[in-house]
Amino acid sequence: MTVPLQGGQATLFERIGAEALRALLWEFYRRVCADPELGPVFERRIGPFPGAGWPVHIARIEGFWRNVTHGPGTYQGRPGQAHLNLGATPEHFDRWLSLWEQTLPEFMGELEAHSLLSTAQRMRPTLERFAVHGRAPAGPKRLS
Repeated sequence: MTVPLQGGQATLFERIGAEALRALLWEFYRRVCADPELGPVFERRIGPFPGAGWPVHIARIEGFWRNVTHGPGTYQGRPGQAHLNLGATPEHFDRWLSLWEQTLPEFMGELEAHSLLSTAQRMRPTLERFAVHGRAPAGPKRLS
């Protein structure tokens, strides 16, 4: 699920930069944890922000975003599995996307913010299926 490149164009990661990406993620998850609906879901899984498992979580999330923006990194995670039985609802995902959309322009240019929001919107159905229903999305049927 990487953001496509056009010939000779700088990668999205190069346009964003490591520092801006990291700052975005820390601020976004600060807001997530302060949110009365989302905060408890994340605190149950990761612990109180900004301590507990948050430095490791942010590092993993940064690796994911580096990967999808064609940046350096070796992210090998399985985002769907990481959200398995999270105890979230579709409304939690609505709020998560809303906070993401609100936070992006504070750290990114318009095109970069749009790309990161589009990526999050595209990955939502898979993450939601794992988090809400405890299973992977239905794939193509196998022929017998």
